[in-house]
Amino acid sequence: MSKKRVLIFSNWAPPIKSGSSFYADSLAKTIRAKGDDVVFVTLAWGKNMIPELSNDFIVYRLPVLRLPKLPIFYNSGLMGFSFNLGNYNRLKQIIKKHSIDIIHHVNHIFDSTILVTNTARATRVPIVGSITTPIQHQHPLMQKIMSMADVLTVGTFGVKKWDGIISLDKMVHEYVGSVYGKKTQTKSIVIPFGARLDSMAQYKNNSVKKSAVPLILMVGHIHPFRNPVNLIRALPYVLKVFPSAKIILAGRLDINEPKQIRDELGLTPEQVNFLGETNHDKIISLMKESHVFASWATGPFVGLGTAAMEAMLCGTPVVNDFPENLFGENKLKNGTNIILVDSKNPEKIGQELINLLKSPELMKKIGDAGKHFMNTHLNWDTIGDNIEKFYDKIIAEYKK
Repeated sequence: MSKKRVLIFSNWAPPIKSGSSFYADSLAKTIRAKGDDVVFVTLAWGKNMIPELSNDFIVYRLPVLRLPKLPIFYNSGLMGFSFNLGNYNRLKQIIKKHSIDIIHHVNHIFDSTILVTNTARATRVPIVGSITTPIQHQHPLMQKIMSMADVLTVGTFGVKKWDGIISLDKMVHEYVGSVYGKKTQTKSIVIPFGARLDSMAQYKNNSVKKSAVPLILMVGHIHPFRNPVNLIRALPYVLKVFPSAKIILAGRLDINEPKQIRDELGLTPEQVNFLGETNHDKIISLMKESHVFASWATGPFVGLGTAAMEAMLCGTPVVNDFPENLFGENKLKNGTNIILVDSKNPEKIGQELINLLKSPELMKKIGDAGKHFMNTHLNWDTIGDNIEKFYDKIIAEYKK
């Protein structure tokens, strides 16, 4: 693999807490460690959001017109417009100054997809993109509108013009085909992602002990596509066998339904504890203290998720709901390195939780196998090698 000059563009970077933010950070550090020169470009969200990135590569921050919190974006305060003539010229200058060989755009859901794609074409530099977040909405009418907007905007002027697409799992690969068409899907390759590279030492720390009471943990921003209501509905079944069991939910709460369901079931705040946004060190400690990590997406496109990966690296058994072949055949196997449930059936969820909590041996077996799966298949060294090969392939095809 030849040395390259890679520009990585991501709307979000640490300290912003999101899967695409941590992915972009780990990607940049991995590619740099492989020997490539890396230029990282992100947006200037404010003084409190200055990227916490490596000194091994140059970081640029482009101006952004910030939008107010809107329900359609799940009240995220970090949405805005970056596609303008000023940023187009700034990005062109950055690409030329550093003689960039390939551009890698992270997450296609922003207008920066159009900005970066057009700049790549103007400077005659190949561009690949990682799709981390399928565009979807829980309301059927809004889903149709957003799907149409997806195709006509970032699809037509961004994704379809990319020279290569990195889909993070098979569900994302199917999303590319169903939304952007089979021709665009031929440019997609499945290269999975890993947990946060900068937290590996924390995952390996074995000093944290398990909770004295059965503890079920969920981590992540709670919104219509990560709605824990059926996990909460499952708790009464668990309490019949383990009266002291409790659920902790760590993450910003943007919908009222989970608390309403807790109250309707007569569960106490101690039994179902909403922590809100929680710092990462505390999250890792909770993962190690917990007996089970349970989390799943509730939209049409599902996946493992960064938090579940972190729980696996901590040796905590994970309960989720997605196709067994998400990362390919014989990678994740129900009952071996993960527990897969029907997330629409609280009683069955409860029974699976009971089965795990009843057997410390089974919990350890699933937890150890989950950690082995992560270290074997979703480690950044292997991911980086696969991405490097993809870069080389795209660059070679672009020169023809």
